[in-house]
Amino acid sequence: KILYEDAFLSKNIIELYADYKEKQGYSKFEIAAKREALENVLIPYSQKENLNMLEKAGFKKIESIFKWANFETFIAFKD
Repeated sequence: KILYEDAFLSKNIIELYADYKEKQGYSKFEIAAKREALENVLIPYSQKENLNMLEKAGFKKIESIFKWANFETFIAFKD
């Protein structure tokens, strides 16, 4: 999960995703319970912060291979 550099954009993407989940049949209670369960467990970082952490861990080749709303998947190689 990522945070956008722009706080306004981050907030709105989170709200759009909650709306999406509600349209998929989840109740407001279920959505809130999931958000609460992940609070202080799943700490979102910006794309830049994620890339910096991967580089500091020794990864040389790093690519974003999937991005949807505020979720992003990276693939990284050390060699």
